[in-house]
Amino acid sequence: MPYPVAPDVPANNAAPVDGQKATYSASITGLVTAASATDIFTLTGSATKTVRITRVEVNGQATTAVPVQVVLLKRSAANLTGTSTAPTAVPHDSTSAAATATVKAYTANPGTLGTLVGNLKAEYVYLSAPGTATTGPEKLFLNFGDRPEQEYVIRGIAEVVAVNLNGVTTTGAAFDINITWTEE
Repeated sequence: MPYPVAPDVPANNAAPVDGQKATYSASITGLVTAASATDIFTLTGSATKTVRITRVEVNGQATTAVPVQVVLLKRSAANLTGTSTAPTAVPHDSTSAAATATVKAYTANPGTLGTLVGNLKAEYVYLSAPGTATTGPEKLFLNFGDRPEQEYVIRGIAEVVAVNLNGVTTTGAAFDINITWTEE
């Protein structure tokens, strides 16, 4: 079946061409979260660009196998305080400018969470114990903008999309989180 005609598809209905937007990815491996974890990973918008999230992936392991509810949510204000690292935003094209959106991975809960707009997605991820068989979805894989829907859009430095554990303690858990976005 031929591809539908769209701005990024050649006139001959060949496969889509490579995207033309500056695209970035960031990830954290082995993120150990706080007890009663709230936001564990955030992408905060840019003062100069519109940020569109195209993909989020979450997986991990725990000392004891356990299902964990992961919530992707949007805030209209950034979190305050909390111990975090800043994973590197890597451009997909080395000629792209440096990313203007910022990424944080929290090892301690933010002291004050930003204002919640609402939950975007809520899914369970099965954290397996090392060396054991799995019994559920091991990875949360969310793709946005590949259907007639928009990507999640962040406008300005006050808007944030966060990966949140909804106040759950995951003993001995370590999360791997990946995010991909465009800036225009």
